[in-house]
Amino acid sequence: MTPDEFITELWSYADEVPMEQHPWFQGILQHRWTREQIILGEVQHYLRVRTNPIFFGYIAINAVAEKQYGLMDVVLENFMEELSGPRSHVDIMLQFLEAGGLSREEADRAEPTPGTMAAIEMIVGGCQRRSALEGLALLSFVESQHGGAEGVAARVYREMIGHYGFSKRAAETYQLHAEQDVGHGARQIEALRRYATDEATQERVRRAVKLGVTAFTLEWDGHVQAMTGRREFWSGVAPLKLSQPRVRL
Repeated sequence: MTPDEFITELWSYADEVPMEQHPWFQGILQHRWTREQIILGEVQHYLRVRTNPIFFGYIAINAVAEKQYGLMDVVLENFMEELSGPRSHVDIMLQFLEAGGLSREEADRAEPTPGTMAAIEMIVGGCQRRSALEGLALLSFVESQHGGAEGVAARVYREMIGHYGFSKRAAETYQLHAEQDVGHGARQIEALRRYATDEATQERVRRAVKLGVTAFTLEWDGHVQAMTGRREFWSGVAPLKLSQPRVRL
């Protein structure tokens, strides 16, 4: 499979559960959720985001251990954007929770919903046990959808400010996603195009992309679960594309 054909195939897995149509994001864009519900969802967002240093660290360690020097620049650039500077992504997330009158200690004591728990275990475990390229694949298509001037994060940011009346400081996490994730996603997808060229590597990357798409969909399910108190999971918009054995009866 050519690199372009492969990337097109990978996008088809993300298209099964398009981010902007998930009830968490769609509810914000269509003004179905209340401010109080959004803050409950953002607590779950915080619980997942505080694990970013863990899984980014695993990807960086794996890149060094595998001597994947071509990938290291991509990994380290994303790592530094996420964690360096006077405020990390976690610090910016806390600004949202402060708008709801919550302290970091209160947020840390919050119980993860089933979706949040599943997402954390899948993302951290996947990045720890798989190659650096697979770790990037796990994150790449979700970040690509999130970022950009017309990406999901930018649209959510506008609604948070304009409709819901959150301050720019409170909603800054979505501005950050809009600015940084477009670059993260593009660099990571280009790395897949460049390094996933043989059949065996493409199969590993294919499975990693599916893992990432599922994990982050479960994370957003966790946001909605916190708001509704219901153990519900979004089914997406398209049938699963699965490689299945032929059953002979």
